[in-house]
Amino acid sequence: MVALSRELEQALERGDLLFHYQPKVSFLTGRIAGAEALLRWPGADGSILPAAKFMPDATARGMGPIVTRRMFPRLLADLRRIRACPGETHVAFNVSAEDLDEAGLVGLVREAVSADGLDTGCLEIEVTEGTAVSTNPTVTRNLTGLLAAGVTLSMDDYGVGFSSLEALNRLPFSALKMDQAFVLRMLQSAKSATLVKTSVAMAHLLGLRTVVEGIESAEIYRTLLHYGCDEGQGYWLSPPLSIDGYLDLLAADRAWPASPVGMLRMAQLTHTWQLKLLIDLIVDHLEHSVPAAGMPAALHVGHHDCALGRWFYGAGQTLAGDPDFDALETPHRALHDHCADLVAEIEGVRACGRVQELLIELGDRACQLGGALQRLETRLLLRELANRCGG
Repeated sequence: MVALSRELEQALERGDLLFHYQPKVSFLTGRIAGAEALLRWPGADGSILPAAKFMPDATARGMGPIVTRRMFPRLLADLRRIRACPGETHVAFNVSAEDLDEAGLVGLVREAVSADGLDTGCLEIEVTEGTAVSTNPTVTRNLTGLLAAGVTLSMDDYGVGFSSLEALNRLPFSALKMDQAFVLRMLQSAKSATLVKTSVAMAHLLGLRTVVEGIESAEIYRTLLHYGCDEGQGYWLSPPLSIDGYLDLLAADRAWPASPVGMLRMAQLTHTWQLKLLIDLIVDHLEHSVPAAGMPAALHVGHHDCALGRWFYGAGQTLAGDPDFDALETPHRALHDHCADLVAEIEGVRACGRVQELLIELGDRACQLGGALQRLETRLLLRELANRCGG
């Protein structure tokens, strides 16, 4: 082990270590959305040693932060080449608790922003659950420093430990990465499939992007296609590639199967949940007969700003012109107008009977919107089926 550490030090001095990039594919577009940077150690015999073969020993000997500091400039150089390609892609970079137990990484990122003009929006830091739940104040402070610098934070290996929910509640993650253990068992275990579905739904309710690992077959990919995941990675999509191989894949603009159904379902789920929370607040008002002063604004927003509106006026616009898609706007806007009337009645301390009447009517409007959404979803699924069957 000591010899391996010395060899690693020498390899770092020579600049032998490099990154391979495993693509992440968007389930919505079917195209590459980003990649995970994975450390590799090329051997003189042409072999490529993955990080799992040498980094545990290096970390045990306190070399982890040294490797990170020495390799970060290499990552930036690769990132500049990647960003020169057409399209918007990001790169995820794994860090450990040891990397965050000192200010070095935060300093590297800030220097790259000020000196090299790094667009931190294209850099994502992947943090394992064990690191995220650390109570070390230095780790927490440096995570906060990275976020302040504009870097997005992703929880890696979600579901492996027991403290994921606590960490998600405490730190402002932007993405959740599902551990491949659940995904690989998904086709054989209904419980694993349910865990994946509910974790994806929870992430969307929290406003997090979801990434799934372990896509090792076309069957797994097809199964995940309608779950609402944002991105996926795995050997069926692509193994980790050298920087040149990854750039070639980006240039080829390859497309995998894609579907808007998953994102539609997640937008509808989040919108429905927000509506239920608003109804609960209104019923609480009726029960206690007091003004609902300070009603959380997040529970009543305009039709452009709610979860369904952000989808409809954003990613959903790829469906513009479809009559069932276009038909969503009127009932959706009417539902929000109705909610505004309800809030006005409550805040104005008006007649309780009028609030109850509006609340019952709200159910009818929600059903109208739900029916329109279901028609669109069914049409999209039937269209995909016809395409797969060649009809």
